[in-house]
Amino acid sequence: MAKPIPPTPWTSPLSAKVLGFTCATYPDFLYPDAKEDCLTLNLIKPAKPFSDSAGYPVMVFIHGGAFAIGSSADMNHTEIAERMVTKGIIFISINYRLGPFGFFSTGDSDAPGNYGLWDQIQALKFIQKIIGNFDGNSKAVTIFGESAGGASVSWLTITPEAKDLFARAILMSGSALAPFAHTDQVVATSEKLIETSGCKGSANIKKCLKQKSMTEIKEATAKFGKYMTKADLVNTLHFHPRTDDELLHGLSVEEAIKNADKKEHFIGICSLEYVVMEQGCQIPGKSEKSGNFREFPANFP
Repeated sequence: MAKPIPPTPWTSPLSAKVLGFTCATYPDFLYPDAKEDCLTLNLIKPAKPFSDSAGYPVMVFIHGGAFAIGSSADMNHTEIAERMVTKGIIFISINYRLGPFGFFSTGDSDAPGNYGLWDQIQALKFIQKIIGNFDGNSKAVTIFGESAGGASVSWLTITPEAKDLFARAILMSGSALAPFAHTDQVVATSEKLIETSGCKGSANIKKCLKQKSMTEIKEATAKFGKYMTKADLVNTLHFHPRTDDELLHGLSVEEAIKNADKKEHFIGICSLEYVVMEQGCQIPGKSEKSGNFREFPANFP
């Protein structure tokens, strides 16, 4: 529950042949092996050195998941290599802290929150530092993301700390203006965590929470998370970014948009945004029978 720090330089070759751990999540049924030590990135580059001294263009993907779940590994890297990297693009996907680990906030300077966004900024700083070693062009970095990842990209376009870390942005089904991507509801949610974790009344709430194990934080979150309603479906547990005095220098999202550097944007949404997700979650199990579908796998019940 603090801003990330730059990685310690290594003095010998680092083996990076396997994907790093997913960041701790709640709910965690999709990622049972998630860890707190998770701030890694995945990089795929063309096999041939770039003929131009400028280097290959770079695309950095930020995953979605309502700021609660998701991973940089949630994609088919073989397909990405075939469709993007073979066309002369360096592809990078990054992890960032999620849920209470990435967005807990007391609403003041003690725990302003937004740690997951600061993770993304730190990743972009690291990419700027090392991408030349991979034949990449540090001045041709495009950030892109979907859902909460799209909202994260939107936040980065208006964050002063990130303005020199990328050149272009692609937002897919996400925006910093979306209700699920910025409200002070996160402070009220954090109050619930303080209570269920047993830290209420502590002289130093943040210290109390940091002394808890990852499992204890997830168990405390589960105590109030199980009461999530249909109206909370996208917001999940309401752990998400918020405006504070540090990230946007005290500005509102709307003010920060007006002050932000003008960069090339590509924004996309679906005509039936969210409908499939909402209705899909409401299908009762008894309806999932072969007689209700025209086509189905041979082993469908």
